Amino acid sequence: MLAGRFLLTLPALALAGTFAERRRRGITTGSLPTDTGLFAGLLIATILLVAGLNFLPLLCLGPVAEHMLLWF
Repeated sequence: MLAGRFLLTLPALALAGTFAERRRRGITTGSLPTDTGLFAGLLIATILLVAGLNFLPLLCLGPVAEHMLLWF
């Protein structure tokens, strides 16, 4: 069990090392700066969308299931 855990750690550390050695690239027209209101808005919208897709079906199906139980 320990060998399986540590064998996965080595490639992860090697990948992190290669990412740490890379140089930063300049800002181009295709890059999205992370210190703007647009980025914050997109991040919040994504979080709300994912949370809504996780929890809203459960909130909708609860009353539907309860209504169906009243009929049977």
